[in-house]
Amino acid sequence: MATFRPEEEDSVYIGQGAELTGAIKARGSIVIDGSFDGEIDCRHLLVGPTGVVKGKIEVSTADISGYVNAEIAARDLLAVRAMGRVEGKWDCGAIEVTRGGVLNGAAHVAETESGRRVVEELSEKRAAIIEFDETPVMNEPPPELRRVTKLQLRTPLRAPRRSVG
Repeated sequence: MATFRPEEEDSVYIGQGAELTGAIKARGSIVIDGSFDGEIDCRHLLVGPTGVVKGKIEVSTADISGYVNAEIAARDLLAVRAMGRVEGKWDCGAIEVTRGGVLNGAAHVAETESGRRVVEELSEKRAAIIEFDETPVMNEPPPELRRVTKLQLRTPLRAPRRSVG
């Protein structure tokens, strides 16, 4: 989990109660406990429990404990914590959702082994609509390792479960 360190160069902190609009670009971390509407480009994004972000996000890792309604590109990891709520579209290397976290929208998870595990774990906790690439492949992998091409998660949690594979 990313944290804000005042001594860290090229980092931004938006405190609780602050409201900003525009574009922020940092090579390090951006921590948001206030409200931000616009574009974010950084290595690590941390949205605290009181944080609200709307707009477009491009990061390596995003750790969400607050509310985000955005188009997210998280190259490595999108983590949604227990109090976090993410709405919109997201494209990421892997998704990590803590029990109580909410995802509402459409996702594309990169084709990595860790991504497959996360999708399998996620499908057991949330109702999911999953589409697979049905293109024939030489030495085709077993059905449980088929490539996920689209993943849509829906709330509430009471929806019927669907399994991967």
